[in-house]
Amino acid sequence: MTDDLARAVRRPGALPALLTALGILLVLVVLGFLGATLTTLATTVQAELPAEFFAQLWVSQLAWALAGPVPIAIGAFLCFWQIAPIAPNLRLAHVVTRAILAGLAGTVLLFVLGLVFAFTLWLLSLAGVSRGVSLDVLPLLFQSLAMFLQVLPVLVLGAVLLWGWLQRHPPKVAVKGTLDEV
Repeated sequence: MTDDLARAVRRPGALPALLTALGILLVLVVLGFLGATLTTLATTVQAELPAEFFAQLWVSQLAWALAGPVPIAIGAFLCFWQIAPIAPNLRLAHVVTRAILAGLAGTVLLFVLGLVFAFTLWLLSLAGVSRGVSLDVLPLLFQSLAMFLQVLPVLVLGAVLLWGWLQRHPPKVAVKGTLDEV
């Protein structure tokens, strides 16, 4: 088992996968900030809210960036490096399929982190620290799936851009992941 783990860590292709995941994270965070800014501007114009409302926007957007795009980017990195790497000899359909798999990996990570957070809040409510917290898994699942659908175009675009870059700069060593070894 330790040999398998050591071989997985030494698997080539970490840098392109990391740069792609960081690009995906950056795009998702920028899109989130732009969307939240436009929504806040629309609300501010209609309701004549004070300018301090924008400060709350940035704080909530930072929390959203940590709760949504970061697990998605981690899932994309792990998938593009270990599970199903993008190789220059793949067909476009395979690249898109691997991007979907990367999105699912990030969604599972997002769901598990949400479960841990919800379970912690639920335990705190049992201890009397907070009130009115229930452990509802189904809404968390639907929120995770909604996030998957929202980020899927960015993941596909990132995978296709990585694929194109790898076709112009082929790796010296053949990149294979867990999916390729099965």
